[in-house]
Amino acid sequence: MGALDGLIVLDLSRLLPGRFCTTLLADHGADVIAVEAPRFREDSLLGEVPMVMRNKRHLSLDLKSAAGRAVFFKLAEDADVLVEGFRPGVAERLGVGYDSLRERNERVIYCSMTGYGQDGPLSTRAGHDLNYMAAAGMLDMVRDRDGVPIMPNFQMAGLSGSLYATIGILLALASREQTGLGQFIDVSLTDGLVSLLAMPLAFTFSQKRLPGKLGNGSRDSFACYRVYKTRDGEFLSVGPLEPHLWTGLCTRLGCPQYGGLQYHPDRQAEITEHLDRLFRTRDLQEWLGILNHPDDCVAPVTRVADLPRDPHLEARRMVRYSGNGIPEPGIAPKLSGTPGGFRRPAYRFGEHTNEILAQLGHGVDEIRRLEQEGVIWADKTSA
Repeated sequence: MGALDGLIVLDLSRLLPGRFCTTLLADHGADVIAVEAPRFREDSLLGEVPMVMRNKRHLSLDLKSAAGRAVFFKLAEDADVLVEGFRPGVAERLGVGYDSLRERNERVIYCSMTGYGQDGPLSTRAGHDLNYMAAAGMLDMVRDRDGVPIMPNFQMAGLSGSLYATIGILLALASREQTGLGQFIDVSLTDGLVSLLAMPLAFTFSQKRLPGKLGNGSRDSFACYRVYKTRDGEFLSVGPLEPHLWTGLCTRLGCPQYGGLQYHPDRQAEITEHLDRLFRTRDLQEWLGILNHPDDCVAPVTRVADLPRDPHLEARRMVRYSGNGIPEPGIAPKLSGTPGGFRRPAYRFGEHTNEILAQLGHGVDEIRRLEQEGVIWADKTSA
């Protein structure tokens, strides 16, 4: 039994932020129905990411047609949550905005996920993860030795925004228990990134500089918080920020003289150069064997390809294999009483179209007519 059993969620988002959010809900029991237009069946943007399609059903439905909207509103009458990722105003032009749904279902929680939010000078501007990280000030903090911002190879804005959307939905569900009413949730991916920068903002304005602004190649960064290269070309992260952890690590590394100089502004280059030479004298696995004290604040830079074989992640059940053999993340929040689970494999485009329409009371002839008119598209292998 999942914590969200009985919850009905409609996902109109298509892109990673919304799909990741609804996966978190689906993993814990929600009946999530992903809705996409038939014309998108050859352009499914997330087809190689099984995680964002697991535990869900898929309905292919054209919301631009009157018949498609009629089906959608019939489905939405009993929905608890809707998640969409259109630019501001698009859902309204399609006729499926919050006000339209609220007239039919006052309990619906409508979560809109956009790059810059529903208002403000940038609200209608197109963008993607790199743009949002740039606008939020995040790229300013990670630069190469020449001061050029480094482009991360993962979707920080989309993933953090997904978590904020999920939190917002759960808060709205808690509120609905008290009021009986749903509400509109405005999630900006840029807002989500800015909210994570409390410490950088505080340092910037209290110390008039941002420590470690240029990343590992910066002269401003501390020797106790860096990534070091080992003899075999691998990398070890070192991060004992607390003085007692740093002192213990220095002792085990054979350089106790640096224990009291952790944050000395004039000794950072010296300490960094010493540690850089020291870590290059042994292979990564040798260092992990030496630095195995519980207080040694170190960790290897694990390659993504090695994650499925990581013993800790395996023990935590954080990597599983989908039906096509592709690894995917497991379920992160582990609830003791109502744990998440895996009920359905990744869906095929239009796989559950006929099933959902039949559930709404549409007969075989009517379903066939809607398909002939291009309002729906059903995956034939699911028949």
